Amino acid sequence: MAKRPAKPSAAPAKGKDAGVNKVVLLVIAAALVPFSLPTVTILAATMLPTLGAYFSERGSNRYAWLCIGGLNFSGVVPYLFSLWFGVHTVDEALRLLSEGNVLLWSYGASAVGWMLYKATPPVVSAWLTMTNQHRVSGLKAAQRKLVEEWGEEVVRKTPAA
Repeated sequence: MAKRPAKPSAAPAKGKDAGVNKVVLLVIAAALVPFSLPTVTILAATMLPTLGAYFSERGSNRYAWLCIGGLNFSGVVPYLFSLWFGVHTVDEALRLLSEGNVLLWSYGASAVGWMLYKATPPVVSAWLTMTNQHRVSGLKAAQRKLVEEWGEEVVRKTPAA
Protein backbone atom coordinates (compact mmCIF):
# COMPACT_ATOMS: atom_id res chain seq x y z
CA MET A 1 0.00 0.00 0.00
CA ALA A 2 1.10 3.48 -0.76
CA LYS A 3 1.66 5.82 2.11
CA ARG A 4 -0.61 8.77 2.48
CA PRO A 5 1.12 12.09 2.17
CA ALA A 6 1.58 13.73 5.54
CA LYS A 7 -0.90 16.46 6.32
CA PRO A 8 0.67 19.86 6.50
CA SER A 9 1.01 20.92 10.10
CA ALA A 10 -0.97 23.84 11.39
CA ALA A 11 0.49 27.24 10.70
CA PRO A 12 2.94 28.26 13.38
CA ALA A 13 1.65 30.71 15.94
CA LYS A 14 2.47 34.33 15.27
CA GLY A 15 4.44 34.32 18.45
CA LYS A 16 3.67 32.94 21.83
CA ASP A 17 5.10 36.09 23.37
CA ALA A 18 2.37 38.23 21.78
CA GLY A 19 -0.24 37.02 24.29
CA VAL A 20 2.19 37.47 27.18
CA ASN A 21 3.00 41.00 26.04
CA LYS A 22 -0.68 41.93 26.00
CA VAL A 23 -1.16 40.56 29.49
CA VAL A 24 1.87 42.47 30.77
CA LEU A 25 0.60 45.69 29.18
CA LEU A 26 -2.85 45.20 30.70
CA VAL A 27 -1.36 44.59 34.15
CA ILE A 28 0.77 47.73 33.88
CA ALA A 29 -2.23 49.76 32.67
CA ALA A 30 -4.39 48.43 35.50
CA ALA A 31 -1.68 49.36 38.00
CA LEU A 32 -1.49 52.92 36.63
CA VAL A 33 -5.25 53.56 36.68
CA PRO A 34 -5.41 54.69 40.33
CA PHE A 35 -2.66 57.24 39.69
CA SER A 36 -4.32 58.58 36.56
CA LEU A 37 -7.98 58.21 37.49
CA PRO A 38 -8.89 61.79 36.46
CA THR A 39 -7.44 61.17 32.99
CA VAL A 40 -9.22 57.84 32.71
CA THR A 41 -12.48 59.52 33.76
CA ILE A 42 -12.20 62.14 31.02
CA LEU A 43 -11.20 59.57 28.39
CA ALA A 44 -13.95 57.13 29.37
CA ALA A 45 -16.62 59.78 28.95
CA THR A 46 -15.29 61.42 25.80
CA MET A 47 -13.96 58.52 23.72
CA LEU A 48 -17.31 56.70 23.45
CA PRO A 49 -17.71 57.45 19.71
CA THR A 50 -14.38 55.73 19.08
CA LEU A 51 -15.48 52.66 21.00
CA GLY A 52 -18.76 52.64 19.08
CA ALA A 53 -16.90 52.81 15.77
CA TYR A 54 -14.51 50.05 16.83
CA PHE A 55 -17.22 47.60 17.87
CA SER A 56 -19.72 48.39 15.12
CA GLU A 57 -17.44 48.05 12.11
CA ARG A 58 -17.39 44.73 10.28
CA GLY A 59 -15.02 43.24 7.76
CA SER A 60 -11.28 42.88 7.51
CA ASN A 61 -10.50 46.52 6.74
CA ARG A 62 -11.48 48.23 9.95
CA TYR A 63 -10.30 51.82 9.68
CA ALA A 64 -13.28 53.84 10.90
CA TRP A 65 -12.18 53.71 14.51
CA LEU A 66 -8.76 55.11 13.55
CA CYS A 67 -10.23 58.04 11.66
CA ILE A 68 -12.88 58.77 14.25
CA GLY A 69 -10.58 58.04 17.18
CA GLY A 70 -7.86 60.36 15.97
CA LEU A 71 -10.21 63.29 15.60
CA ASN A 72 -12.10 62.36 18.77
CA PHE A 73 -8.84 62.37 20.72
CA SER A 74 -7.82 65.69 19.16
CA GLY A 75 -11.02 67.19 20.56
CA VAL A 76 -10.15 65.92 24.06
CA VAL A 77 -6.45 66.84 24.19
CA PRO A 78 -6.85 70.51 25.19
CA TYR A 79 -8.94 69.51 28.19
CA LEU A 80 -6.50 66.75 29.13
CA PHE A 81 -3.69 69.33 29.08
CA SER A 82 -5.66 71.65 31.32
CA LEU A 83 -6.22 68.70 33.66
CA TRP A 84 -2.62 67.53 33.60
CA PHE A 85 -1.02 70.94 34.05
CA GLY A 86 -3.67 72.21 36.44
CA VAL A 87 -5.44 70.43 39.25
CA HIS A 88 -5.26 66.70 38.51
CA THR A 89 -8.12 65.39 40.65
CA VAL A 90 -11.27 63.43 39.99
CA ASP A 91 -13.34 66.42 41.15
CA GLU A 92 -11.70 68.60 38.51
CA ALA A 93 -12.29 65.92 35.85
CA LEU A 94 -15.98 65.72 36.76
CA ARG A 95 -16.20 69.53 36.77
CA LEU A 96 -14.70 69.62 33.28
CA LEU A 97 -17.18 67.00 32.06
CA SER A 98 -20.10 68.94 33.53
CA GLU A 99 -19.16 72.08 31.59
CA GLY A 100 -20.43 70.72 28.32
CA ASN A 101 -17.65 72.16 26.18
CA VAL A 102 -15.57 69.03 26.66
CA LEU A 103 -18.28 66.76 25.30
CA LEU A 104 -19.21 69.25 22.58
CA TRP A 105 -15.66 69.46 21.25
CA SER A 106 -14.83 65.77 21.58
CA TYR A 107 -18.08 64.50 20.09
CA GLY A 108 -18.05 67.24 17.46
CA ALA A 109 -14.55 66.25 16.43
CA SER A 110 -15.63 62.62 16.20
CA ALA A 111 -18.56 63.70 13.99
CA VAL A 112 -16.04 65.36 11.68
CA GLY A 113 -14.14 62.05 11.72
CA TRP A 114 -17.30 60.18 10.69
CA MET A 115 -17.91 62.65 7.85
CA LEU A 116 -14.30 62.33 6.70
CA TYR A 117 -14.53 58.53 6.85
CA LYS A 118 -17.74 58.48 4.80
CA ALA A 119 -16.71 61.16 2.27
CA THR A 120 -13.19 59.98 1.45
CA PRO A 121 -13.92 56.76 -0.54
CA PRO A 122 -16.24 58.42 -3.09
CA VAL A 123 -13.76 61.28 -3.57
CA VAL A 124 -10.88 58.86 -4.12
CA SER A 125 -13.00 56.76 -6.48
CA ALA A 126 -13.93 59.81 -8.55
CA TRP A 127 -10.29 60.89 -8.68
CA LEU A 128 -9.12 57.45 -9.84
CA THR A 129 -11.86 57.30 -12.47
CA MET A 130 -10.89 60.72 -13.80
CA THR A 131 -7.17 59.93 -13.97
CA ASN A 132 -7.83 56.56 -15.63
CA GLN A 133 -10.06 58.17 -18.25
CA HIS A 134 -7.39 60.78 -18.90
CA ARG A 135 -4.79 58.04 -19.34
CA VAL A 136 -7.05 56.05 -21.71
CA SER A 137 -7.66 59.13 -23.86
CA GLY A 138 -3.89 59.73 -24.00
CA LEU A 139 -3.27 56.14 -25.07
CA LYS A 140 -5.97 56.36 -27.75
CA ALA A 141 -4.39 59.55 -29.09
CA ALA A 142 -1.01 57.81 -29.23
CA GLN A 143 -2.64 54.86 -31.01
CA ARG A 144 -4.22 57.18 -33.60
CA LYS A 145 -0.83 58.80 -34.18
CA LEU A 146 0.78 55.37 -34.75
CA VAL A 147 -1.98 54.41 -37.18
CA GLU A 148 -1.40 57.64 -39.12
CA GLU A 149 2.37 56.98 -39.29
CA TRP A 150 2.35 53.22 -39.92
CA GLY A 151 -1.03 52.59 -41.54
CA GLU A 152 -4.01 50.40 -40.73
CA GLU A 153 -1.90 47.24 -40.71
CA VAL A 154 -0.75 48.10 -37.19
CA VAL A 155 -4.28 47.76 -35.87
CA ARG A 156 -5.28 44.61 -37.75
CA LYS A 157 -5.25 41.39 -35.81
CA THR A 158 -3.30 38.52 -37.30
CA PRO A 159 -4.75 35.01 -37.04
CA ALA A 160 -3.15 32.84 -34.37
CA ALA A 161 -0.81 30.20 -35.77
